[in-house]
Amino acid sequence: MIRIKTLSQSLSALAFLALLAVAVPLSASPPTPVSSSIETSGSPSLAGTQVDAHDSLYRQLCDLNENWANRTPDFEILNEAISMDSDVSLIQTHLQLVISQLQSADVSHLSDSQLEQRSAHLRTLQTYMQDGRFPLNVLASDRRPVFIDPWGTHCAVGHLIATSGNTPLADTINREHQLDFLRDIKTEGLSQWQHASGLSLDELALIQPTYRSTTLKYPKEIEALILGDSAAIVSGIESGELKVDARCGGKTLLHFAAAAGDLALVKLLVDRGADLHAVSNLGCDTTELAKGGRQTVVTVRWNQSTAVTNRGGMGIGIYGTVYRTERGKLIASLFNDVRGGRAGLDALDYATETPSHNGYNRVRYIHPIRPGYGSKAKVTSSSFDGLQKDRAAVAAWLEEQGLKAE
Repeated sequence: MIRIKTLSQSLSALAFLALLAVAVPLSASPPTPVSSSIETSGSPSLAGTQVDAHDSLYRQLCDLNENWANRTPDFEILNEAISMDSDVSLIQTHLQLVISQLQSADVSHLSDSQLEQRSAHLRTLQTYMQDGRFPLNVLASDRRPVFIDPWGTHCAVGHLIATSGNTPLADTINREHQLDFLRDIKTEGLSQWQHASGLSLDELALIQPTYRSTTLKYPKEIEALILGDSAAIVSGIESGELKVDARCGGKTLLHFAAAAGDLALVKLLVDRGADLHAVSNLGCDTTELAKGGRQTVVTVRWNQSTAVTNRGGMGIGIYGTVYRTERGKLIASLFNDVRGGRAGLDALDYATETPSHNGYNRVRYIHPIRPGYGSKAKVTSSSFDGLQKDRAAVAAWLEEQGLKAE
């Protein structure tokens, strides 16, 4: 019995080894591909990556415009790889997806006139999207609509209204509802324009993006000058701490003084040897500007390039210091530092260029940023007219010194 049992065990062991020998080559051999498209866009790994990218983009779109929460974007129309490296590219993608939805919408209920206007608006929106020039939010610390920014750049809906021959309506909406969502805008004439446009209120609400916050910072001496106090600049020059040829964001002190309409400071700088013919340089390039994000801080610095950072989070500040007064806003608009500055301008140019005063020549109210925050500030034409008078005096004196307008 013992021998039989032992023999049986031996046979079992041999059988097991034989099976194992067969199994090893099978498991070691390379798997046969399921299909030849394993490396294409149809592969599970790449498809999963694409789904993740679409999910991420969808979340960003909902943050940009909450109306996407009730809609499904057609991501298949996006021909290029999805790369939201800036707010501009995100807004462009948003508008591209919006245009696709509007083009496929049921318009059988519209009249011939409405259909014609709708088609014209979609063409205008396409061009606006491609140009990539959108408002900057320097008024609120969180994402907000900005109908027209201090530099006169219109939001998408504002652009459609203005380019269809209704600039006064766009200006009125900006005065009354600059930071409001479309459904909260009650300006007289908007509903009539909307009805004639062939675009529904829901479609216009979907078009309207919100814009990230941008905070603009200058050295304290420059901020004071823009706000009307040149004492720190004068003190720095007289003590030798500031050189008359010092630059800030690519501009000389003479450029700042001319833009601010400070004739006494202009004369002091020229008397101390400032170059009348010096022209401005860009403060920074587009590569630096692209470093911004949800909360962008643009810091204009002495004798070095402008720095752009993304601090993240909320509450950096409702206004940059120079935006505390209407005069400050007007002067800051001449420098365009939130977009990298301006190159090739001399002191006379800065004294004669017209500041962006969209809506500033009429009485308006700045919308409170949030309930409990901010306050209504009445704006009249006096800020603009007074600044222009001071700058005209500077321009006349500079022309007497030999500067000529190009």
